[in-house]
Amino acid sequence: MTVVLSPSLCPGARSRVRRALLAGVATLATAGLLAGCAGAPASDAGSASSQAAETIEFSYEGYEATLPADPERVVVLDSRAGLEMALLAEYPIVATAYGTDSPLSPLVDEEAAHLKNSAFDLNREEIASYKPDLIVVGTGWWNYYEGEDFKLGEIAPVLAVNDGIDVEGASAENPFVAMTDQLELLGRSDQAAAAIADYEAAVADARERVGEFAEGKTATVIHAPADNFTVISDDSVFQVVLPALGFTILENEQIDAAPLHQSGVGRTLSYESAVSALGDADVALVFKAERDAQLDPMLKRVPAIESGQWIEGNLAERFGFALTYTSFVERVADAIEAFPKQ
Repeated sequence: MTVVLSPSLCPGARSRVRRALLAGVATLATAGLLAGCAGAPASDAGSASSQAAETIEFSYEGYEATLPADPERVVVLDSRAGLEMALLAEYPIVATAYGTDSPLSPLVDEEAAHLKNSAFDLNREEIASYKPDLIVVGTGWWNYYEGEDFKLGEIAPVLAVNDGIDVEGASAENPFVAMTDQLELLGRSDQAAAAIADYEAAVADARERVGEFAEGKTATVIHAPADNFTVISDDSVFQVVLPALGFTILENEQIDAAPLHQSGVGRTLSYESAVSALGDADVALVFKAERDAQLDPMLKRVPAIESGQWIEGNLAERFGFALTYTSFVERVADAIEAFPKQ
């Protein structure tokens, strides 16, 4: 699995990183990654500088930019699509914004600085102070900054990463279209293949652990704020992972007849209907509006939740690329193994 790696890391160090992530290592120290690379010739630094001067023409889903082929100082402005693409591309990140609840945060190099200002209140001087030769950001935030006339491109070239939700060809059966396409455009096809292979290995491992439990069971995924709940039934990380582990996604007429959420994603129901709508689910994955929020009393009466067969979701894992999918696989397997014994 990929993490932020310096362009000078040796192949052996890269291999150790991928093996460590699959083993569940949360923090990777730069010193450990560099072990065994000390013998690299001094001329490598000059070679890296020469490569950094080369550029590529990036064009994807309407976004175009001239970017350095091998950037040396990367600043990432969001904690989802932008950060994950930078990690997948093995860019040397010098500063980034990321939440501590993000499954990606343990993969960021310890020496990378954390931007002080929030995404809604970025500071141009702070970004420029890191002397980036590339800025990476998700397209949603890029559009916001463009609307605010933030002029990121005056600081450094900008890679605006498409999150892939609406990309043609992307589906629950083929979730990594945007990831693969963009990494190929960046000259990093090998990283895309490696990330997918790591995800598939994580699924295989999880099936060994919990496949017998999941096989033939039905699962539902809901977002549960204070006033009502939304059954999430569109293409998403859980619509990919849960069936891959052996679950069937709960569907019924009551859910299908419920009004669409205002975002267009999922069907919204009242808590009074929780038991009837979700009663046939063997397992429930619940995304709470806030981590410390209590479940609605009526939701607690849903059999899967009442019996303890529910998983607390992490909103930072609701969408992403292969690194996020792999994290979600491991979260689900760990949670199932911790279910009360029936």
